Amino acid sequence: MSSLSPRARISAIAAVEKNGRGIGKNGNLLWRIPDDLARFKTLTMGHPIVMGRKTFASIGRVLPGRTHIVVSQSTTTIPGCVVVRSVPEALAYAKKIDTEEIFLIGGTSIFTEGLPHTDRLYLSVIDAHTPDADTFFPDYSLFTREISRQIHSESTPPHTFTILERQ
Repeated sequence: MSSLSPRARISAIAAVEKNGRGIGKNGNLLWRIPDDLARFKTLTMGHPIVMGRKTFASIGRVLPGRTHIVVSQSTTTIPGCVVVRSVPEALAYAKKIDTEEIFLIGGTSIFTEGLPHTDRLYLSVIDAHTPDADTFFPDYSLFTREISRQIHSESTPPHTFTILERQ
């Protein structure tokens, strides 16, 4: 468990391309895969989700059943959201919520700043490469303990749901 929160696991959740770690382009996800979106909803429902302002803007609305904590240096209020200035401030707020898990959902700066505090990764590893991706998931080579792997080779594009933890 993270040293920041004795009560809640801190997790990151993302869909990443297999070889380049790309996660987005022009403020949008690289893929819209129905079972990946359903997995995201199932895993994050009832838990706080931490995101950057641009990620919130790309979603375009408050997702039901989750506390939204938005990290922003420029915005002070977003209806339906808690706005904070940093990832540590977001995690401090989230750990006050009675929850088993806190999710970092993006973008790159949130993942990069939050990964040192993260216990678990829920990755949808997409068997595709998008050479013009402009948003990337940070290096996660310290997460070597595989908890589960579920291969979806018949889907388009093929992908694998993987859960990793720090060794």
